[in-house]
Formats: sequence, C-alpha cells, structure tokens
Amino acid sequence: MDELLDRMVENGAPGDLMENLASPLPLTTICEVLDIPEGERAQLRGYARTMMNTSLANKDNAIRAKADMREYFTELTARRRRDPGDDLISALATARVGDEVLDAKELTVMAMVLLITGQDTTTYQIGNLSYTLLTRPKDLAMLRERPEALPQAMEEMLRFIPFRKGVGIPRVALEDVELSGVTIRAGDIVHVSYLTANRDSEKFERPDELDLSREATGHMTFGWGAHHCLGAPLALTELQVALSTLLQRFPDLKLAKPAEELRWNTTAIWRYPLALPVVW
Repeated sequence: MDELLDRMVENGAPGDLMENLASPLPLTTICEVLDIPEGERAQLRGYARTMMNTSLANKDNAIRAKADMREYFTELTARRRRDPGDDLISALATARVGDEVLDAKELTVMAMVLLITGQDTTTYQIGNLSYTLLTRPKDLAMLRERPEALPQAMEEMLRFIPFRKGVGIPRVALEDVELSGVTIRAGDIVHVSYLTANRDSEKFERPDELDLSREATGHMTFGWGAHHCLGAPLALTELQVALSTLLQRFPDLKLAKPAEELRWNTTAIWRYPLALPVVW
C-alpha cells in the first residue's frame, strides 16, 4: 500500500485511485499468493478483463482470452505438480483426500478462478467503497475521527453497495418447493439475487439506507453456506488495509472532479468507476 501511494504522490495530484491503488493492489497480492512471475501479471489481468467484457462485439476476443488463459494455467499447474513450491497452486496440486487428487483439468480451472476472482472483485470494491466515502462527507469524517469503526462500516458498505450488475449464476431446482407462496417446479431455472437479499426489509431495518453504525449485518455479498466466497478473508483484509491507509495518509483526500462527471463501467458484469481522480 505504501509503495503504491508513494508512487501516486510522486506523480503528483490529481491521482487516479483506480489506476494507482485499486487495480495493482489485489493483482499483486493474489499473484504473490499464487507465485505468478511479475512480468506475466499484466498479461493475465488483460485476459481477465477481456473475458469479463460481455458486449457482443467482444465475444470473439473473450473466447480467445479464455483459451489463452487456460493454456497458460495448464502449463503452469503441470509444472507446479512436477515441482511444487510454497504457493497456493502447489498446495492444491499436492493436496489429497485419501488417494484422491484434483485432476489436471480441475486444477487448471481452480487456478484460473483464483486469479480472476482474487483480484477483479476486490479491485472494483476498493473503487466502489472509496467513491462512497468520498461522496459522503459526514461518513468520511466519522471514520477519520473513529478509525476503529472501519471494520463494522465496511460490512455495512458491502451490504449496501452492489459490485455486480444482474443476479448471478442460475441454479436448477431438483424438486418442487414452495417459497413465499410461489411454487418452484423441479427443472425450473432460478436466479438467487444476493443484491435483493442485501436490501430485504424483513432482515434489515431501513434497508435502502447506508448506516455505518449498523451492527453486524449478515449480508450476502460473499455468498452463504457452501457457496461462501473462498477469498472473503483476503478481500476483507485488502479492503481494510486500503481504506485505513487512505484515511490515515490523506486527511484532506477528495474527488478531483464532480461525482456526476465520473464514468462507470457499462460493458462488463461488474459495477465500478472507470477512474477515480483525487487530490490531497
């Protein structure tokens, strides 16, 4: 964090928090966990961004990027299986349950998922949470005065702020079930929206209000149960370090242009500001 922010300061104001912080921090972190060589990280991020662009014009590029990333990780996971190191891919390659191990395809896909979800989503949430605080002066001032309140405030922001557009991965009902007076038949396709769950008035009082003093929320942003996000502890750590360091190092941090002039992503499933110019 300090190295990234030192570089931003050296380049002078205004600085772009998306370019200088939100993009490099999660990518560097997950690549260190996976032991991805530094010279190959930018290319992998390019593959991931291209794959997540859902515009029709990008379809062929997305297919090609997915194939290129799969080829990269097929070779990398094979090397780690032959010569394991002290990294997460090596741990997965050598993990056993009895005599069972991940096959080559499972290991490749797992490595790809870890790389993509281990940096993209955290990147976008650093941008979203930073934007939220920079456009809510009272909340920002409260956290400057009470930095110990940041972990609880982050949980509320994660509940309140969607980082994805749409409702997520479809599920197929295996049997008939009645939910809230509606019968879902076996074979029906169901979308379970965590976005809606996070604004459920039966669960949350004043669900459409951001209240940083709200107690532990039990939000669905990281999923639930068997589908709870594997990387949630890492994401929370990165978000907390990013926000707490910004608050500590830049007591006068503010947007460099009016909020309504900021441009937002419109081509991928994720919701985030394309740039977040700030002065300090």
